This record gives sequence, structure tokens and C-alpha cells, in this order.
Amino acid sequence: MFLWQNGRQEGAFLSALVAAAATSRRRFPDRKALSDREAFERFLSAAHTVRLSVEYRGEVHPIEHVLYKWLRCELVHEGEIPVDIAFMPDDRPGSLSVRAGGAPEFVLKLSHGWLHHLIGAVVGAPENGALFKSWRHDR
Repeated sequence: MFLWQNGRQEGAFLSALVAAAATSRRRFPDRKALSDREAFERFLSAAHTVRLSVEYRGEVHPIEHVLYKWLRCELVHEGEIPVDIAFMPDDRPGSLSVRAGGAPEFVLKLSHGWLHHLIGAVVGAPENGALFKSWRHDR
């Protein structure tokens, strides 16, 4: 949250995405059964009850796949998100919004709420109970 509050959106998202990836491996430790991507996507799918897919680069993808491939992987391996993804303010506090941009921008926009959703999924995961016990009580 410190990074986010100080204008470092990509760093904040990267931290939350890495925490989600680590938590997914706590939940699904067998690397032979599930790849890192599969574990990540399953973990996030379980964190919300709605199935959401979005059009991006001419194809429809589950939001968990977009978060893994074009946010987590791009931030880890390239140090930045693709130019055709942007963050946008929340319509309402706590909302999760996605806008698939059409012409002329063709930019996929994700609301700030996705950062909070990722953090909530990690903090609320039973696998992380001992890690965030005091943090949860402080809120």
C-alpha cells in the first residue's frame, strides 16, 4: 500500500501479484500437477465468485490469465506493463472494473480495486493465516 499511495502503481501491483503467486504455490505445491500459471489462475479464481473474461488483443481471456500473463509476467520479466494496459480510478470504492478499450486507444483498463482484491485474496488465504494474523487485527 505504501508504494500505491506514493504513486508507484506498477511496483504495488507487482508486489501484490508476486504475493498471490507465492500463495498459489502454498495452496498448490505440486509443480508436476500444476504449472505456476495454472496455480496462480486457480488461486485467483477461488478468490471471487464471478467468472470474468475480457477481450484483449483480439481474443477473450479470463481475467486471471490477463493478470498472470500481461501483468505479473510482464512486470517480472520486462519491468513494466504493456503499453496497451492502464489503470483507472474506481467507479465506486471497492469495485472491480475492467474496460476493454476500442478505437482509437485499444487499451485495456483495470480499476484500482484489482490491487485491493489481490491483497485481500493473499491476506485472507488460510495458507497465510499465521503470516497476517496481527495485520488483520490492526485493520
